[in-house]
Amino acid sequence: MQVHLGGHLSFYDAERRSWVEWPDAAPLTLRGLAERLGLPAGEIAFVAVNRRLAALDDLARPGDRVEFFPPMGGG
Repeated sequence: MQVHLGGHLSFYDAERRSWVEWPDAAPLTLRGLAERLGLPAGEIAFVAVNRRLAALDDLARPGDRVEFFPPMGGG
């Protein structure tokens, strides 16, 4: 599955990549995926799977496109 680390979340990847190819073929929760990627739960404001909002307890499956986003500010 393809995983997007939005905003500063890419800093948690050792190579500072904003897109990561996740090799695991087994479905897992988005929370579990975030933990395996080393993303702190408090840094995730929302997540999308295949461009639809999802909950951290939803499953991600092989072939999905998962996007994690941090809180954003602006005005």
